[in-house]
Amino acid sequence: MAFCNRGYRCALALATCLLAATATSRQATARETGTSDRASRDAAIRSIPWRVLSGQRRNAVERGVADASLFRRLPTRVIDCDPDVFEHLVDHPELIVETWNLMGVSKVGLRRTGPETYSATDAAGGRGSVQVLHREQTPDGESRVLTFARGVYQAPPMPRPIKATTVLNLHAVKRTAANGRTHITADLDAFIRIDRAGAELVLRTLKPLVTRTEGHNFVETMKFVTLFSQTAERNPVGLVRMADRLQQIDDPTRREFSRVCHTAAKRSQARRDERRRLASAANVSHVR
Repeated sequence: MAFCNRGYRCALALATCLLAATATSRQATARETGTSDRASRDAAIRSIPWRVLSGQRRNAVERGVADASLFRRLPTRVIDCDPDVFEHLVDHPELIVETWNLMGVSKVGLRRTGPETYSATDAAGGRGSVQVLHREQTPDGESRVLTFARGVYQAPPMPRPIKATTVLNLHAVKRTAANGRTHITADLDAFIRIDRAGAELVLRTLKPLVTRTEGHNFVETMKFVTLFSQTAERNPVGLVRMADRLQQIDDPTRREFSRVCHTAAKRSQARRDERRRLASAANVSHVR
């Protein structure tokens, strides 16, 4: 089981910066697995921002989608999260991966090599590259991130290296609740294309595992993002101190992370102050 989980993470989905490193041996529930039906696949293809893709980027995505060995629309998640914290983690997934490494729950390496590119490695024998092809935010609170990755996995008992590409399309919508908190609805579509030499073996032996762990990873990652946000609101100094221990984070990212954490804490404190003010006003009105 350990080999399958790690091999799946690296050989098939090195691009899943927000998903990697949390696969466990427990069975995922049906609610966590997502879907691969034709209607979902067609909708996922339509949602790709084709209008902004051209040249080699468009060709890579078209091939990755058209020849995908596996497609999954992961389960929709709604999380309570500070909007700035969410966007910062989407922009800097290395923060999540490095935090998991610091906690000892992962041995995945994710190193930024350019403004929109990463290199990724795994102790199980995987390595690859990740590129953010498109990122946009709309005034009405929608975010989209399109990512493409190439990866290779080689370790026993695989007789030869397995190569794969992954196209990931993340869609998130932010809405402000009546209590002032931000709820984020996140969807993620994954197209995984495995080279022909390894596709038959993977599809025959690992597909059931992939469909279980992929959805579970996304669910657990979104829970972790919520925890990150809650910690930023309650203990920004402690979270920033922890970030100082992360080896693959550069100084500009640390400084921006510190600003985001303290802003989230101030926003949270302002909501608490407003609730107390309203409660006090209601009590005065009741007495009168």
